[in-house]
Amino acid sequence: MTPPPPSPRKAWRDRIVPFTLLALAIAISIVVRVRLLDAPLDRDEGEHGYLARMLLAGHAPWQAAYSLRLPGTDALYAAAMAVFGQTARAIRILLLLIDTLTIFLVVLVGRRLFGTPAGALAGAAFALMACSQGVAGTIAHSPHFVIFFALWATLLALEAGGRSRVILFSGLLYGIAFLMKQPGLAFAVAGGLYLAAECYTSRLPIPASLKRGACFVAGVAVPYAALCLALWRAGTFPRFWFWTNTLVQGYASQLPLDVRLEAFGQGIAMAAGAPLYLWLLSAVGLILAVRNRATRHSALFLTAFAVLSFLAVSAGGTFRNNYFVFFLPAVALGCGALLAAGGGAIDDLTALVIPKVTRRRRAQLSFALPVVLAVLACISPVANQQKYLFRMTPYEFARSTFGLNPYPEAITIADYIRDHTKPDARLAILGSEAEIYFYAHRQAATGYLAMYPLMEQGSYALDCQKEVMREIESARPEYLVFTVVVDSWHAHATSPRNIYLWADAYTKKDFDIEGVIDIVPGVPARYVWGRWAPNYLPRSSAYLVVYHRRAQIAQ
Repeated sequence: MTPPPPSPRKAWRDRIVPFTLLALAIAISIVVRVRLLDAPLDRDEGEHGYLARMLLAGHAPWQAAYSLRLPGTDALYAAAMAVFGQTARAIRILLLLIDTLTIFLVVLVGRRLFGTPAGALAGAAFALMACSQGVAGTIAHSPHFVIFFALWATLLALEAGGRSRVILFSGLLYGIAFLMKQPGLAFAVAGGLYLAAECYTSRLPIPASLKRGACFVAGVAVPYAALCLALWRAGTFPRFWFWTNTLVQGYASQLPLDVRLEAFGQGIAMAAGAPLYLWLLSAVGLILAVRNRATRHSALFLTAFAVLSFLAVSAGGTFRNNYFVFFLPAVALGCGALLAAGGGAIDDLTALVIPKVTRRRRAQLSFALPVVLAVLACISPVANQQKYLFRMTPYEFARSTFGLNPYPEAITIADYIRDHTKPDARLAILGSEAEIYFYAHRQAATGYLAMYPLMEQGSYALDCQKEVMREIESARPEYLVFTVVVDSWHAHATSPRNIYLWADAYTKKDFDIEGVIDIVPGVPARYVWGRWAPNYLPRSSAYLVVYHRRAQIAQ
């Protein structure tokens, strides 16, 4: 028997706190993102930004620059830069828009699974977690774009009702999520499992089930197939396949188990640090929802969604803190599940422990306790991150979040190079600091924007190093920047050192040192330019050297 709908007064009472939390969380998310619009780009943003600029200039992907990632995020960057200008601020505006829309998608998915109040609480939890410093939430990393399309696709899958066109469009969105970054494929598996379960539980005839499955698989496959066809016609498919399949698989297979476990511990500690109580609330909510007969079907889907979200986080085995953005929708929806299932569990427990309590009092407690827990859990990440959310400057944010990585310094270096070169000058960066290319508006002398493939143990590392050397020597860059920063290379004990030996000989032969940027902990970086630079000895283990091609060589 279907229970009667709640009275308007009860519906308003149930919704006022979750929607108030949602409004405040959205406001906080927008405030911190707007405040940090001008924070320095990190190296991932720099790479995507440079690749986007290559797309806008008419270069096919993997023609002038190479990447381990699929080009969906580059295309989104390019769209934002076409509208807002080719600036760092355009990239952050894109993130602001996408993450705000993602909040509402979480609300809609949560509403579909557990009801309107649960959806509002899920949206509030997601808004606070997605902008947290622990996942570098104000940095436009590709996981943010993956979950936007994945949640949109999931909402359509939940609402499809067997309609082939909706199922096809849902698959297309999952396919686009995959193009944003390869781990997005895990969400397509979640959608496929849900559709298969729906066909099974509704006892749909096999032909009809196969039709739905074909529509879904075709939708998922079309974006990637279209990309492969476009790259084949552009002549860059072999290089695309090598970078996004051969190199990626080789990189993922090399990490030993102890390194993966250590990375997991560090990553989850950062991601779940400030919003820890939201993560705990989510776990309790999911357990209670599975135990509750009314919410069990939705809870089982959320469980599968969470497992596959974690697989997306674990792809590659590096467990970087920003990868946990993939997992945040599942955590947020678990928080919402508490409102849907927590009241019944509290009512049963109260009746068992204190049998003399009236039904009215039990109902009041069953409503109030989950709401109070939700409010406290949402307050916690705000209280723990007050400086970051409301007072931290863009420079302070970059240094406290990324340590001695040269993101603030990249702006000054790029400005110097841009002021001392013509627009058609070539620039080489030995290190993974593509943000310098982006800020300088100069074309790279090599297609290798990241040095990580050069440092791996596989048989391709030496070949990649040789290709970098050939490309730089052929392009004859006017400036060369060498980065002595650990995270810019990810070198390990068995990494081939040929590139370092070559760089030392090449710069001594054709270049002069024009600048040294010394990134000393706790104080602003020291910039040494001109005739003092060659004799300057850096005080820090993190520094950059700017080389300028000798005038007689250039002639």
